[in-house]
Amino acid sequence: MLLVGALVLGLTACGGPEQAEDSAEPKMASAQQELTQYCGLNCPSGQHPTTYLCSSSCGDFCTNINNAVQCNPNTGSSFTSCGTTCPSPYRVTSTYGSYLCSKTIPYLSGNNTVTCSL
Repeated sequence: MLLVGALVLGLTACGGPEQAEDSAEPKMASAQQELTQYCGLNCPSGQHPTTYLCSSSCGDFCTNINNAVQCNPNTGSSFTSCGTTCPSPYRVTSTYGSYLCSKTIPYLSGNNTVTCSL
């Protein structure tokens, strides 16, 4: 009985049946990071990409390229964004490479992440 209770608690903590994703809906809220995930590699206006990933709810298995993006609103005095440019009125203050911002699988080296500041 204790094992069943621990299993149910584990499923709830890890996004069990209560948080099942609707594969027909391309937009999904991420409860853990307050980010929004979209199928494809582009964020809507007013948001910037923070991570590219492979999501089973976005269709085919990823072999050479990711198929989903996590986006965050363009707010605050600075933020980190995937890419090489910043949305206006922000400007690039630093660049570096990150496997989280790689659109390809596996990550190829190079600068693909920027810090954007007002």
